Amino acid sequence: MDDKQKLRILSRLAAFERDESLDLESCIYMASTPKGRLPILKVMQSTMCDKNCLYCAFRRDREETPRLYISPEALAKGFMELYKSGKVKGIFLSSGIFGHPEFTMEKLVDTAKILREKYKYRDYIHLKLMPGVSLQTVEEAIKVANRVSINIETSKEERLQRIAKGKSILRDMLPKMEHISRLLENYRGKSQITQMMVGLEDEKDEEIIKVVDFLNRRFKVSRVYFSAFFPIKGTPLENRPAESPKREHRLYQVDFLIREYGFDFEELRPILKDGNLPLDVDPKTAWAEANFHIFPVELNTADYWTLIRVPGIGKETAKEIIRRRKEKKLTSPEDLKGIKNLRKILRYSTLQGRYYVKDV
Repeated sequence: MDDKQKLRILSRLAAFERDESLDLESCIYMASTPKGRLPILKVMQSTMCDKNCLYCAFRRDREETPRLYISPEALAKGFMELYKSGKVKGIFLSSGIFGHPEFTMEKLVDTAKILREKYKYRDYIHLKLMPGVSLQTVEEAIKVANRVSINIETSKEERLQRIAKGKSILRDMLPKMEHISRLLENYRGKSQITQMMVGLEDEKDEEIIKVVDFLNRRFKVSRVYFSAFFPIKGTPLENRPAESPKREHRLYQVDFLIREYGFDFEELRPILKDGNLPLDVDPKTAWAEANFHIFPVELNTADYWTLIRVPGIGKETAKEIIRRRKEKKLTSPEDLKGIKNLRKILRYSTLQGRYYVKDV
């Protein structure tokens, strides 16, 4: 099997695609990066893995997974062909753990170094850090990557021990995330993220939101990604029902409220029902409905941080409202013409003390 065939399969498996033949280009996806949304190639260095995580397509005991490895030189060359053709602007590089976490991570770092040093590539590289890797190798990864990630997978140590023996949130992942957060203080434009599976067991959203709040406050992670569980044939969880994508979406919305809008767990606790977020309404609207004493907000006088907590008002809308009211008093919905979600906004706000929602 030549390197291009390996790349095609490794990229397909990295994206958890099905078994039909795909081109490498089909594994390009739009990803949120510090430089905005970019077309990224998501690829694996190897599908070989010594771990036996219950949910994973690459677990050691899963016979259906093709076991491949591609050298750093070949992977870098294949990526640069796509990059020079203008089809990708960055790479997300992951791998199964084969032999030892240190050996595996060194291969990922070597790939990045070849891109940086041999090909003079200066755009986006995201490296996934292997569980159990040394702090020294973490530092090497940060030097060559724009973003690094450690996937904590779930919200509690004891749950991780059940589904992914050999991994540890408390002994390995959190100490490394703390170390990374300190290192990143010396770099401009670099970041770390993490990922959590949703629906692996019967965990509540309450547990997950607590972790999200902690990670944002303690380590200033740029993003928490969520992955709704779906069963993979040939794994011990193949008969577990898939998790609702809507639940994943609601958790993304909560992460955004915490990270960008200044919310914390205690403020969001009242919207939880039996520990879970409502699926029929977005978290910001649910929070507003649970805090009716705060509303309506007067759009002529509310400060920026109050405005962005009004359902329907995002950061840019808040800035636009402030800009308009500097020019003149906002006296009617006509003064807000062109603003998105106006009817929703007016449900939770007033203009010079008057409530206009029925007039729009």
